[in-house]
Amino acid sequence: MTPLRSLISGCLLLILSHALPVLAGASESPRPWPGDEWRAQGRIIDLHLHVNNNTQHLQRAIRILEKAGIGLGINLSGGTVTSKNGSASSFEKMKQLQDSLAPGRLISYFNLDYSEWDAPDFAERAVKQVEKAHQLGAAGLKEFKRLGLTVRDGQGRLVKIDDPKLDGVWRRCGELGMPVSIHVADPKAFWLPYNQQNERWKELRDHPKWWFGDPKEFPSREELL
Repeated sequence: MTPLRSLISGCLLLILSHALPVLAGASESPRPWPGDEWRAQGRIIDLHLHVNNNTQHLQRAIRILEKAGIGLGINLSGGTVTSKNGSASSFEKMKQLQDSLAPGRLISYFNLDYSEWDAPDFAERAVKQVEKAHQLGAAGLKEFKRLGLTVRDGQGRLVKIDDPKLDGVWRRCGELGMPVSIHVADPKAFWLPYNQQNERWKELRDHPKWWFGDPKEFPSREELL
C-alpha cells in the first residue's frame, strides 16, 4: 500500500471511529424537554404581560398563569407614579392590588408621565419619576410606542424617542439597575395601505388606531427605527 493510500485509510478509520458511536446513539429516545417539569415547579417567567388595575382582570390573569404553569409574570402596564391631590398613584394602586390578591406572582414596570413635557425642568422631573418608581418597588420602565407616534409637545410636534430631554431617564434607570423595555414602531403592514389587501387587515380593521400610514400625521417606520 502506498503512503498516500495508507494516509487516506487512516483518516477514514478515524472518522468512522468517531461517527459510529454517534450513529448508534441516534436510535436512543431523545432527551425529554424539561418544560413540563419547569411548569410544575413554577420556574417559567412571562416577561410581557399587560394587566389592568382591575380586580376581575387581575384574577383572570392569575388563573391563566396557573393554567399555563407560569410562576412569575412581569406586568408592563404598572402605571405612572404621579400622585394627584395627595392620593396614591396608579402604580401604587396596581402594586397594592397585585400584592394583596396574588403576592409574589406579579411584579410591575412603571410608565412615564409626559403630561408636563413642556415644563422647563421636565428632564429633572422625569428622573425623579424613575427614582420614585424604584423606591416604590418598580421592577423596570416600560415605554409604549407612544414616542414618535402619539406623545406631542405643546405645539403639536411628536416627541421622538431619542429626545435629549429623556437622556437622564435612560441613564438613571441604568444606574439603579432597572431594565427598560421600549416598544418602537410596529409591523411594516401598519404603514401599508389601509384596505383588505393588507396582510394585517383583520387587526387594523378591528383596531384602526394601529394604522400609521398617513404621512401627514405620522413619520415613516424607517424614520422611527
